[in-house]
Amino acid sequence: MPETSDNGPTRQPPEVTTLIRALHDAGVNYLVTGSAAAMLHGVSLVPGDLDITPASDVDNLTRLAGVLESIEARQDPTAPFGHWERGDDGEQHWVTTARTPEAVAARANWRPNPSNLASFDYLLQSRHGALDVVPEVSGTYDDLIARAVLLDLDGLRVWVESIPDLLATLTVPRRAKDRDRVEQLRALQRAGPS
Repeated sequence: MPETSDNGPTRQPPEVTTLIRALHDAGVNYLVTGSAAAMLHGVSLVPGDLDITPASDVDNLTRLAGVLESIEARQDPTAPFGHWERGDDGEQHWVTTARTPEAVAARANWRPNPSNLASFDYLLQSRHGALDVVPEVSGTYDDLIARAVLLDLDGLRVWVESIPDLLATLTVPRRAKDRDRVEQLRALQRAGPS
């Protein structure tokens, strides 16, 4: 259940290890991206959600849908309405849409379709915190896995987006909250493998 504030519900931070264990136990092929990937690389931060980019085959998405159901994942009721579109510059841009009664009802009744990767692309809230299934960040699963790094998290081996791919995501367009993350990732990159 999301925490509440004077301004309404807020996103519950992810229980990263618990969510990753659920994905691991179900045999889901994915890699960790976004702020959780930066944290796993050693950046000092608390991720707002666990971003994952899954393999797009139907069998894998069926396993992912099962995990989402088991952790009671639902679209975040506080997330903005809209969708991502690829612009003429090749970058993904968020396009805001109206909060209509139909859109609110569709969000409340959401269930992912393993035959349609885009149907997973939502900010989710679960009983283990916030999760974001991201079909494409600085590339698809197939693009990113070739450069991903296998890291240890409490005895689990986890594929994590590479530092160069993270930097590509965090620097275009640059957000104020990403400045410190970029500096820490660049320092880790310069230091090389430990």
